[in-house]
Amino acid sequence: MSIKKDFFVFACSFFFCLGLNILGFSLIFRLTDWFSFSPGQIGAFIALGNLFYFLGCNLYHRFGSAFHPVKVFSVSAILVFFLSIPLGFAKTTGIVYVSYWILNLCTGLYWPPLMAWLTSGLGRYELNRKIGIYNRTWMSGTILGPLISGGLYQWNIRVNFLVHSFCYLLVLLLLFLMKRYSAKEASVSDEILSSEPEHSIETMPENLSSERPFDKGLDLYRYQGWINALCSSLFVGVLVNVVPLHIRDGMGYTEQSAGIILFLRGVMGFIGFTILARFTAWHFNRRWFIILHFGLFACTLFLMLAGQWFFFYFIIVILFGFIYSACYNNSMFYSSATGGNTKKNLALHEIFLCIGNATGTIMGGFLYQHFRFIGICIALFIVLSIGLGTLIFIERMDSRISIRSSRLTK
Repeated sequence: MSIKKDFFVFACSFFFCLGLNILGFSLIFRLTDWFSFSPGQIGAFIALGNLFYFLGCNLYHRFGSAFHPVKVFSVSAILVFFLSIPLGFAKTTGIVYVSYWILNLCTGLYWPPLMAWLTSGLGRYELNRKIGIYNRTWMSGTILGPLISGGLYQWNIRVNFLVHSFCYLLVLLLLFLMKRYSAKEASVSDEILSSEPEHSIETMPENLSSERPFDKGLDLYRYQGWINALCSSLFVGVLVNVVPLHIRDGMGYTEQSAGIILFLRGVMGFIGFTILARFTAWHFNRRWFIILHFGLFACTLFLMLAGQWFFFYFIIVILFGFIYSACYNNSMFYSSATGGNTKKNLALHEIFLCIGNATGTIMGGFLYQHFRFIGICIALFIVLSIGLGTLIFIERMDSRISIRSSRLTK
């Protein structure tokens, strides 16, 4: 019996992301309640975790071409499982630090090769379809993680950490089954990844060059996708790591209420990925980048107005859930569809997400502690303005490349 690799990739993505979200949500409150961390200290702790994740992605970006992706993310999953066990029982911050940070380093060696193995060698429409399914599977883990954590935390915090380790154990079981039942399956992506790490758009089954005649312009789409990803993940750092503390400690609601807010954000992200998988009008459409960026400005404005009004957070997560799904989808699609080394492009995709998340977390924690949400929003407006200016500059650059190329072809 042979099972297509996609089934295992999607299932592993769900359980791995479910484990990460249970861990991230639980750790915020555990550090606060057990070790008396301030919001600023929590921000610094999680940001340093993102730094190690960045290092893992960067290691794969620099050296990943020398190894087959399956070997890399399989070893990473094994290490993550063993590192997850001490987090639920550690009584000293030192053990928590070491386990969490090295776990993040290994996570950085998990996602990029898994995405590269899934997406390499695909044409535009098949690529869009598979990215849509993949994004919905890991987003399902994002949906359920906070909801499960919020309910279990009020009952027994240790159960949260046992469930999160069990998720990684399921990933290892799926990888074992994948090796046994899909080893004989010869895929186009395996051939490309092993023999042509620097493949270009001309090697893809559905030639994208026929839709975009100027190859330099294709690279610019990838850069704009990364800018959107960085700016949207900056907001994620605030939403996931600062807002739950504010809902509980600043507004007096329970951990479960904070979990419901993040659950709704995941639901909207899932809906967004579903819509983007069915429609392709946004492909190679520069206006889409600008529209999404203004959506991030709107989310920041609502965050500034929210204060103690709980219903404002529902508005924020409903709007942001869709915007983030579109920004993430853009970045991953153009990292795979615009040529070059897919493994390196997808590692950079994760690196930019990591930079944004780490910056949002540490900046959000310290600014919230000293200036509340007004300070966070001012900082977000500044960064988003820089991002918007960069998007417009790249768009004008593409216009000049197009005009120059059209003159040369006459």
